[in-house]
Amino acid sequence: MSALEIARKKISFDVNKLSHFIWEGEERFKRFMAFQKLCSSDPLLRNNPKDIGIGRAETYELYAKKMKKLLEVADLRDIKEFATLIYPEALVSSLNYEMFMPTILNLGTDEQVKLFYEPASRWEILGCYSQTELAHGSDINRIETIATYDKQTKSFIIHTPSLKATKWWGSDMGITATHVVTQAQLYIDGKRCGVQNFVVQIRDVKTHQTLPGILVGDIGAKFGYNAKDNGYLRFDNVRIPKVNMLSKYVNVSDDGQFTKTGDDKIWHATMQLMRQHFLDSVWKCLGIGLTIVIRYSLQRKQFKDALGQEIPIFDYQLQQHKLIPLIAEMYGCMLGSKRVFAMAQDNVARIKQKNDFSKMMEVHVVLSASKAYYTWNCFFALEKVRQCAGGHGYSYYSGIPPLITEMSPCVVAEGDNTVLSLSVGKVLLMYLNKAMQSGKAPNTTCDYLEDIFNYLTELKQPLVSKECTRDLNKVLAALRYNVAFNVANAGQKLQTLMGDKGLTFKEATDKHLGILLQEIAHTQSNYWTFRTFLEEVNALTDPNIKAVLTQLCLLYGLNKILEQQGQLFEYGVLSGPQFVWIRETRDELISNLKDNALGLVESIGYDDNSVRSAIGDSQGNPYEKLYHWAKDLNPLNDPEFHEQVFKTIKTIRTASPHAKL
Repeated sequence: MSALEIARKKISFDVNKLSHFIWEGEERFKRFMAFQKLCSSDPLLRNNPKDIGIGRAETYELYAKKMKKLLEVADLRDIKEFATLIYPEALVSSLNYEMFMPTILNLGTDEQVKLFYEPASRWEILGCYSQTELAHGSDINRIETIATYDKQTKSFIIHTPSLKATKWWGSDMGITATHVVTQAQLYIDGKRCGVQNFVVQIRDVKTHQTLPGILVGDIGAKFGYNAKDNGYLRFDNVRIPKVNMLSKYVNVSDDGQFTKTGDDKIWHATMQLMRQHFLDSVWKCLGIGLTIVIRYSLQRKQFKDALGQEIPIFDYQLQQHKLIPLIAEMYGCMLGSKRVFAMAQDNVARIKQKNDFSKMMEVHVVLSASKAYYTWNCFFALEKVRQCAGGHGYSYYSGIPPLITEMSPCVVAEGDNTVLSLSVGKVLLMYLNKAMQSGKAPNTTCDYLEDIFNYLTELKQPLVSKECTRDLNKVLAALRYNVAFNVANAGQKLQTLMGDKGLTFKEATDKHLGILLQEIAHTQSNYWTFRTFLEEVNALTDPNIKAVLTQLCLLYGLNKILEQQGQLFEYGVLSGPQFVWIRETRDELISNLKDNALGLVESIGYDDNSVRSAIGDSQGNPYEKLYHWAKDLNPLNDPEFHEQVFKTIKTIRTASPHAKL
């Protein structure tokens, strides 16, 4: 038997049952597997190693063709859910269904849904979304693009007043989209009425030529996602009909009266749904990387044991300590992401059905903290994955480098992680103030605030013996203490800054509390994710899966304690001997989980086409496949290419060097 077959024999649980849990049911898992089979069996849709290293123009054309084929043979629901997991590049025109259509549906009137959403759903128009400008991204209220209402013609004039106001980064905008949802400062009779959403046609739907007053193009090569034509866009007094301002919650009458017909915070609720998709993709991206490196580590052998047998590198303790905690991280992000998605969906439903915004801020805290730390953690984890694959991990044929470039924009897109974490910290300080006044936590996300008085006056150490380090609830208590003390510490410093020094809340948080605010968000994310992980594990019914995921959950929690041990020591929650117990228990967990590592990553269900790796496919034989890809599928080894470059090489050999060595 091969090394992988031997490893699969050691798995202590039913991999298929765990797959159903991961994909939230057998039906969705079957859809995922069927979609993978569809892509891997089609010559155009499958990933081809020959495409590695092709230029941007060729990459764009290839992924445009893939999208066309998928629209012809696959269900759009499956494309939306699964395509980003199959390919190392984003599909051309995907912003049409990822951003353009949801924005119209959530912010548009019935008339606007018919006018823009329905033709976009039939791919008669191709939409994109462009909010960010050259000089402003996160600070949406300071964007400079102007929309002026003209009463006489009942239209808006969209204008870019400066270079800084140029729209920048819009995906699918450079050369693909015919329409864009964009944001601009609305002015009526010289009065600013805030940032509003407008649909602007930028290209002719028949000729695809740029329309008058529009200056649009591609912004150039990027660190990754080079199939995407991220664009720049400028408006030169472009006139659009009045109906093109999305008006489900705001309205401009014919005579120029601006009114709100609902709560425009729905816009932020809609953005929350879009932001959540990053959470769902990052753990799956890390899952591919871990699948590759665990398989490779089981097969790669280095150095001999006492019997003269070469040792698989996964048998080395250090390799296990590098990788198995990353599996725990992936599962924490996975379960947290599912919970966030459910909360965001519930929030939008409450708003639409009951005009109930009571969950809005809670969802903001959970989603923003999760987006920041899940994307950061998975991004840094993938770099560790690459290093764990040694020299071969540096090769694009390993499949790992494109995962890193794929993950990299997630830390700044749809909300810069630093800005999001600072926002979470500020909200939690406001929650602290409410809790101090009422004696109650504003919501279950920050339930620790209900006990804030007790925490500050009567500390009870949760891990008083080594046995306690194996108790999930006591580990939860330690993480709960940590976030509570962080919030209280920042709250006390805020009170001093505002009381003694007379600073405003904004001055204090912007100039003096940034580091503490980020620590609050970090510990909040760790606490909430571990609590969610624990709740999901407790709900499991399969004893074998529950046993393994319980160990993985405990490992996740102990690692989060060790990540922030300085704070817990400073606050008196844990002491030196307790950290020794934590490390000992962590080491035992990693050793116990070793034989299930392969099953934990293969349960995601990626086929070889999705893994797209010469060293990490399901059949093994990494060296044979790596050699085959390099020798037979590498364009630089094509004899015809050699003929083309021979003349250039010959000129180099016959050149007379200007300077002698």
